[in-house]
Amino acid sequence: ASNALPQKATHAKRLEMGVTEPRLRKPDGDSNQKTSDVQSKADAGNSCAMQTAGATWSLLFMVCIIFAGILSCLISTIFLVGKLAPTLFLKMGSWPVPGFVLWAITGNEMPPYLFPDAWSEAEMPTWSKDGDLVVSTGVKSGTHWMLYCSHQIRTRGKGDLYDINTDTPWLDLRHKPGQSWAELKEMMNSTVLKDGTRLKDRWDSPSYPFRIFKSHYAPKLGDEGVLPVRENPRIKYLAMARNGLDVYASLMPFWTQHNDAFKETWGGFPPNESPEATFKSLMPGGNLYEHYFPYVRGWWSLRDEPNVLLLHYADAKKDLTGTVQKLAKFLEVDLTAREADEVSHKCSFQHMKTVEDKMTGMLWGHDESSIMKVGGTLRSGRNGDGISVVTPEMRREWEETVQTELRDPELRRWALEGGGW
Repeated sequence: ASNALPQKATHAKRLEMGVTEPRLRKPDGDSNQKTSDVQSKADAGNSCAMQTAGATWSLLFMVCIIFAGILSCLISTIFLVGKLAPTLFLKMGSWPVPGFVLWAITGNEMPPYLFPDAWSEAEMPTWSKDGDLVVSTGVKSGTHWMLYCSHQIRTRGKGDLYDINTDTPWLDLRHKPGQSWAELKEMMNSTVLKDGTRLKDRWDSPSYPFRIFKSHYAPKLGDEGVLPVRENPRIKYLAMARNGLDVYASLMPFWTQHNDAFKETWGGFPPNESPEATFKSLMPGGNLYEHYFPYVRGWWSLRDEPNVLLLHYADAKKDLTGTVQKLAKFLEVDLTAREADEVSHKCSFQHMKTVEDKMTGMLWGHDESSIMKVGGTLRSGRNGDGISVVTPEMRREWEETVQTELRDPELRRWALEGGGW
């Protein structure tokens, strides 16, 4: 009956019907204590967790501060070494990063084995003389070709080679890290080669009507360039440019053709770069930028100087005989028809392949090892290879850069395809 009562029945009604209210039991003291203990433990646990989290974050913060301090100290040390003793980087090999990378990011000249000291205003009078020829072609733009042709002209087609770098020395080149120009200059005159002959007799033979030196630098014009062309009108300069994309195509296999010992000497340079990295090296900000766009601009501006002969690679490939005649006239060597034919033959790609073991670049100022592997400097040399090896995106980026870097329309046309001006 009680279960049937309406839930809203009054208290009095329930008493009349004999229904009693249940008596609630008050919690005893022990229950209150237990509840209090549980709550205290929970509060203590929360407090401990908060303290642990705070300590963890404090520890992480301190670790970050210490790491930032170590990193700052490391960066400062790297730049200090780069200023005072950069050759230490080149002894690191490739760990933890290639040594040439640290050499470059600390503001040292790239490539790391090039230096302009021989061409300073103070130094040139100490070694140069009237009638000298400086062959300063662009990178991968017929350097050994023009050196060898000039050598054949001065010997009227009868010149042999000990090595391209003994008979036509590369004066921009350090043979080992830390080497000074004064040291190299002395060695040019005192070194005895392994076959017992004197190095000086190879590059400064009394039988030569002129001496030949190699460079890759642009002419000094204001703040750009190195070679003092106008300041030395009695020294002749032969320059040669090439389509930039063809330069890129020739550079790609070039890196792998350097001897490993040479790379190790220079902190891993040149690296075996990807096509994309090689392409970027020629662009503004790249390691080889100075050896293309500023080079082309500089020599173009001096193309009419009487002591400058500016050639284009494409023109020389199309007409080798005419190029030999033009070069001989510039060098004031009157070749007979038979001598001109012999020189043209010696300057052909087919003949040069037979002497490619003489084109490796001997390091006579170090240990007579070579820069390049045999065959590493002579490719097909075809015109127009560049278009076939670039992506549409790379070609578009190159064309945009050419518009920015070579603003003169006539210069742009000539740099692309050669021809007269």
